[in-house]
Amino acid sequence: MRRLFSILLSAFLLLGLAPVVNAAGEAVNADRGSTEFTANGLTLCADNARFQERASSASTAKDIARFERYSKASCGDDGLPHLIIAATIEPFGALANRHHEGDVLIPAHIFIYIAGIIGWSGREYLRASKLTKNPAENEIIIDFALARECLRKGAAWPLEANKQGRSGELREKDENITLNGPR
Repeated sequence: MRRLFSILLSAFLLLGLAPVVNAAGEAVNADRGSTEFTANGLTLCADNARFQERASSASTAKDIARFERYSKASCGDDGLPHLIIAATIEPFGALANRHHEGDVLIPAHIFIYIAGIIGWSGREYLRASKLTKNPAENEIIIDFALARECLRKGAAWPLEANKQGRSGELREKDENITLNGPR
């Protein structure tokens, strides 16, 4: 029974079904303002004077359509639209708030993935060139067949990094690291 209770409690907490309450209760905190996130200083762009000033200078149909689209966003004092991504605390709260994932989340993941491909491919190329008869020459004059093969392997870098991290192959042993200066 204890095991079932702990599994159910873990599932409810993981799914975010536990209610959020104040530690001292509602009655004690009645005099305090709401702790909900509000974008201070931001107004609807359609109501912002600086934005309206900028929108009135639009001359082409493309600019007019862009300002109409941005009029639904939140603008600052400068009259420019601002992107607000509220931080979610619950584990799956980000799945429910999916309004701006194309603005930040997806490009950031693509950037990290491509940077990882480049780094992992370079690492694999250096490791593979150490096994040749003249590794210094492979670092100066690039072997394109080997580089292409390493780049192909680099596409699976998240899986390879996980596998090598679990096996201990990803990190060098402490006794193989040399330090300059006193220890």
